[in-house]
Amino acid sequence: MPRLHALLVALLAGVAAGCVREPDDAGTAPPVIGEGAAEWRGRLPCADCEAIDTRLVLERQAGRDRYRLVEVYVAVDGSQSFDEAGEWRLDGQLLSLEPGTGGLRRYALVGGGALQVRDPQGQVFPGREHDLLLPVGRHP
Repeated sequence: MPRLHALLVALLAGVAAGCVREPDDAGTAPPVIGEGAAEWRGRLPCADCEAIDTRLVLERQAGRDRYRLVEVYVAVDGSQSFDEAGEWRLDGQLLSLEPGTGGLRRYALVGGGALQVRDPQGQVFPGREHDLLLPVGRHP
């Protein structure tokens, strides 16, 4: 199980090779990450549209942790796309996205390498336990 957890965290950060792990009190810790990129996708629910098609790419290049988030609000009368970029950080299992325009988004690393939508305090939104972005690839 610790090796599976290490693999999931490695995928989250878009690892190339060479992760170093030091367990914390729970026996897991995020590794020191090499350079690369990883991608997640999902179709999230929407209050005033059919769905939100979401694509998240995390990158680590030259010591910088950057992300790009593309959300397409799918509606019967047409879709609208929003593109966001900024910096990311991983604290244990909690991923924080900080866009260049201000604000904060949070996701938690859960089973299978999926990212679960979280509130600003890192808690699950009531009724949104199944709002997940699934890993689709990584690139060294």
